[in-house]
Amino acid sequence: MKEELAATLRVIRQLKGARYEALSSTINPKHLSMIERGDAQATLPTLLKLSESLGISVLTLLGLCLAVRDQKSPEMELERAQHELKELVASGALEIIKANLPGGTLAKRARGTKADAERVSAVQTLKQQGKTQAEAARELGLPTSTVHRYWSKS
Repeated sequence: MKEELAATLRVIRQLKGARYEALSSTINPKHLSMIERGDAQATLPTLLKLSESLGISVLTLLGLCLAVRDQKSPEMELERAQHELKELVASGALEIIKANLPGGTLAKRARGTKADAERVSAVQTLKQQGKTQAEAARELGLPTSTVHRYWSKS
């Protein structure tokens, strides 16, 4: 999406009459030029700074980029996002996210992922049937590394 962002930033900056120099406190003019040529990716913090400097919401910026990429209207992109937001908020996602940021600091989580008991059982069943790890991986649609990890669990 580098090209869509490049074109969108270039147009917004021009429409707002913002010269590179005016944004130099936000971003190095050379870096901005590289982003506007599609030669560099912009990080989220950079997009936030640029959108604030241009006086627009980062959501507006991203909505325009997605609209160009998906050949839809920006309103359709934002409506889809609003629908997704409502579903996530209704499912309790916002509270869970806040709980993961106690005091504004990201809470530590345990390393790795917990084994899915159902998958472990399926791997063990195929193992008992005499299947190889590769056969079990194909049959279950799992990566061979996952099957290997579950192979010795009891």
